[in-house]
Amino acid sequence: MEIRFLKEYPDSVLLIAQWYYAEWQVIYEASGMSLEDVKKTIEERTNTDKIPLAVVALDAGRVIGTGCMKAHDMETRMDLTPWLAGIYVEQNQRCKGRGSMIVRTLEDIARKLGIQRLYLYTPQSVTFYERLGWGKYEIATYKGQHVTIMERILL
Repeated sequence: MEIRFLKEYPDSVLLIAQWYYAEWQVIYEASGMSLEDVKKTIEERTNTDKIPLAVVALDAGRVIGTGCMKAHDMETRMDLTPWLAGIYVEQNQRCKGRGSMIVRTLEDIARKLGIQRLYLYTPQSVTFYERLGWGKYEIATYKGQHVTIMERILL
């Protein structure tokens, strides 16, 4: 598996938008976002040297996963920035270390950009992120869901 910047694979934007919308539809609908709106936000992540940016995971040249960094991910916590977000791996590719590799790659990119701290929120994947060195920052309710805000110090 290799990880590349989304900028190199612009044809994957629609696929990623479909994945995201299927996975987090409740959150998008609570925000009044359509699939087309999600696609537009992903199209904005084609930077390689500043946030927002996204990466794609490839297996034999096929996009199987993605993740991004963005300035803000929760309108209720604009004081926290930047955020790791949208970590997604196709169902049949999960539990093979792919998600961990995406997270680690984004952490490395963040370090190269001089970022010392990242945040994320998750309704259900706390254990996954704790195994990768993330700590719990706060428990919150966001768009009707109980979520854990997590933090990673990048030294």
